[in-house]
Amino acid sequence: MNKLKKNAGITMISLVVTIIILVILSSIITYSGLSSIRNNKFEKLRFEMEIVQANVNLWYQQYIDVPNEEIDIGSPIPDSMLSELQGPTGTLNKVKEIADSMNIDMSNDISSYRYFSKTDFESLQISGIENNYIIDIKKQIAILVKAYEYNGTNYYIIDQVKDVIRGGSLVN
Repeated sequence: MNKLKKNAGITMISLVVTIIILVILSSIITYSGLSSIRNNKFEKLRFEMEIVQANVNLWYQQYIDVPNEEIDIGSPIPDSMLSELQGPTGTLNKVKEIADSMNIDMSNDISSYRYFSKTDFESLQISGIENNYIIDIKKQIAILVKAYEYNGTNYYIIDQVKDVIRGGSLVN
């Protein structure tokens, strides 16, 4: 009797299992890569906000005795932006709620703010700023014009991000 030789090739089941394992591994690697990119963008924003806040603190010292209407850095807030900033759902009211919860004294008066774009920062020889801000120099507060959303939270001011560490959890 002739015995049939067993084939030592790859079976269909082992091929499917291998493909499933590769798909799982690639999805884990992709997720961790995207998470890392998101965390790095947040860290870049945090660093940018620290630079802006440090400059606001310096400007406060320079303009401490100057009335708001005579401050000559930045520019007046554009009319096209006023509706976005004011009103019950405007950026200033959202930030005022955040500031109140953090015991930060903040003005709701739009006239006390100056607008700073990337170009304004560059003209002041401050590089690396990518976002637009409204800044109240007398209250020493810089506010992102458009919130930065990270892990389901909108960030506007430095006090929100200074206690957040990589991964988006708060420092106790």
